Amino acid sequence: MNGPLSRRRFFEATAAAAAGVSLSAPPCAAQGNPHVDAGARPIPGGVSPFGVTIHHFPLPAPGTPLANLTEPSEITDFNGFIADTRIRGTGTGPGGQALLYQADMGFMDGVFVANDGKHDNATWCFI
Repeated sequence: MNGPLSRRRFFEATAAAAAGVSLSAPPCAAQGNPHVDAGARPIPGGVSPFGVTIHHFPLPAPGTPLANLTEPSEITDFNGFIADTRIRGTGTGPGGQALLYQADMGFMDGVFVANDGKHDNATWCFI
């Protein structure tokens, strides 16, 4: 990276991650990595809110048997560390009524096989 991440760039990247899109070249391309296509291959399936496919499976409910857990990775051919969490809470809406919310977030850090078949190392976040 060329320096500290600006607050504006952080929010742009966060919004892009939430929408499942990229605002810039993959990290390896920005570092001069000789990939033809350094993009990661997403896992099959996922969810499509607002017509945008996000290759992510929400966390299962607490107490779900291990045999029924969903895929925590968001890309295929990945070897590394994955952290997922679900945050739930209440807020206050207009007029003072209680509003429930839930956020599913996580990150991945490790080695993956890019679209061009070469190995690369990167970190992703899902907010």
